[in-house]
Amino acid sequence: MSRKYRKSVLEIYKDLRRDFLEGRYKPIYLLYGDESYLPDQLQKVLIACALPEEDRDFNLDVVHGADVNIQSVLNMCQMAPMLAERRVVVIRGFDQLKNNKLFAHVANQPNPAAVVLLICGTRPRFNANPYMALRKNTKAVQVVEFASLWRNQAAQFVREYAQARGYELEGRVQDLLVEFLGTGMALLAREIEKLITYVGTRESKVITRQDVLQASGQTREINVFELQDAIIQRRAVDSHRITEQLLLGASSRQGEALRIVAVLSSYFMRLLKLHDSLRDNLRQADLAKRIGVAPNMLRRYHEAARSWPLPEVKRAIQLLLSTDSEIKGFSKRSPRSIMTLFITRLLAEPLQHHAR
Repeated sequence: MSRKYRKSVLEIYKDLRRDFLEGRYKPIYLLYGDESYLPDQLQKVLIACALPEEDRDFNLDVVHGADVNIQSVLNMCQMAPMLAERRVVVIRGFDQLKNNKLFAHVANQPNPAAVVLLICGTRPRFNANPYMALRKNTKAVQVVEFASLWRNQAAQFVREYAQARGYELEGRVQDLLVEFLGTGMALLAREIEKLITYVGTRESKVITRQDVLQASGQTREINVFELQDAIIQRRAVDSHRITEQLLLGASSRQGEALRIVAVLSSYFMRLLKLHDSLRDNLRQADLAKRIGVAPNMLRRYHEAARSWPLPEVKRAIQLLLSTDSEIKGFSKRSPRSIMTLFITRLLAEPLQHHAR
């Protein structure tokens, strides 16, 4: 029996957005998960599509659960629209609304003339009300989880966001941005906007790898990926030199040090996944998908895994965690000193098993 296809976070978002644009609404939507960017965007689309601007003064309520009481929320959701087809109620931080279990009544008997958008910052307890009632009423309520994106999904988002703004990305620029910034969609969207401003009005609307490096104050020769290669190849002198130049050229040494640690942490976590997955005898395409890299990059990761056995990778991750804490204020040393010590410790003599 084939496994049932499960839509990705981006596909679910696009379906909901299309529904709103085409005027199809359910009475209640419950959105939750780690990725806040997509619920924020859906809120904007819902308001823009469901309510003409002239109807919003009397038929739109946007509140935060921590700032209102449950009775006010119930009244908002059950009120009839005033001189309009419908009203829209948005409750952000619904999980912070005291006594929100009373909302189960609305979940069971929604107002057909309202569209209610509930946004939670945490995963609801679906074995208790109001969430149990919301999930049970599938005809009137749509419950959607917006979990953090996988790396390939984040790269897809970056590419599609740039295309929607009229720009193309050269080569694998989307992967480079995910390497730099992680998978947070709001941060990635802001970076694309920054790059569009950087590229300006030049005739070719193509964002290149060099644009990404230069916009972040780096160069083709001195960037965090050259540092990554130097570390993986255990070139201590080059690792110290590149780190020093990156910090000296940054507007914020603390911010640059944190970004370096984030990129290296991401790399070593993928190496850890590779080591853990090798025993499963996966096809190369499946292995690449599991660890979150493009298939054509897998050979380089295999080479790195031979130079960095599993105990060394675990040690590197521990060093990165402690370095991250130090940079964030748990040490009196400067970011420059912290990074120098980190590189020295990381590239010290390999553990005894590696010398055998």
